[in-house]
Amino acid sequence: MTAFDHLPGGRALHDALHRALAGRFPQAVLLSGDDPAALAAVSDTVAAGILCEGDGARPCGTCLSCRKAKQGVHPDLLVIDEGENELKVDLARRIKAENAVVPNDGARRVTIIRHAHNLNPMAQNALLKELEEPPAYAFFVLTAEQPDTLLQTVRSRCTKFALAPAGEAAPDTAEAAALLAPYLEAVAGRREDKMMLAALGLEKTPRRALIGVLGVLQSALRDAVFAAKGLPQPPIEGALRQQTQALAQTVGADRLLRLYDFTGVLIGRVSRNAAAAAVTNALTADAWRICFL
Repeated sequence: MTAFDHLPGGRALHDALHRALAGRFPQAVLLSGDDPAALAAVSDTVAAGILCEGDGARPCGTCLSCRKAKQGVHPDLLVIDEGENELKVDLARRIKAENAVVPNDGARRVTIIRHAHNLNPMAQNALLKELEEPPAYAFFVLTAEQPDTLLQTVRSRCTKFALAPAGEAAPDTAEAAALLAPYLEAVAGRREDKMMLAALGLEKTPRRALIGVLGVLQSALRDAVFAAKGLPQPPIEGALRQQTQALAQTVGADRLLRLYDFTGVLIGRVSRNAAAAAVTNALTADAWRICFL
């Protein structure tokens, strides 16, 4: 549980998480995928990385904090796992109460909410403020097999990472960046025709691998949002830094956030066997409308 290398989820996801943990990790994260066991493994490793007190790459796996997290005895790690039972508002209140207490061991506290798609609307609304403005020490990792069922207000407050489905490898970060660079350049250049050509190129990517590519697109859009707001956040997708900087100068932060959320919706469509033509249309006409109309 203390290294990403042998975990499920895809190389692009692992690279993005490594870079995020090396910088300023987002305080609210949504991990989505179709394998609950894979989501659990990745979320445990992310939590260990947030709590890690070692030097170098996180999680180090050897510091006291990592060992406690692995053994399930870390006092600053709360794991909510109610299986497929409905998660009600009383649970949300418990989470808020837990996070009102400063950490015991270190400088951070992590709450993992597994099967977060089972949070009922009242529970989700009760957590909104906590996700939007958490205490400086509080971090939330939500996992969901059906992320589209979460309220849009919840999804918009989380940095999203999508696991590549089991049984098919996603392209690594360099391959995904090469596929996405022409598309991001077309958006930044306000060229709808080139957006379509770049989207057509993505149609050749196998469906399951495409989910990983779209996850990298989300990370790049997140970088563009931070750039548009002038925030000094290290980029997650460094290979696309030039494209995200150009995008931030063309499209406002609010529209980029909308495109970020729409990409999450598109990931859900692809996971449900959306036709390749529908993906092309979404990345062209829908993205154009979100960014420029």
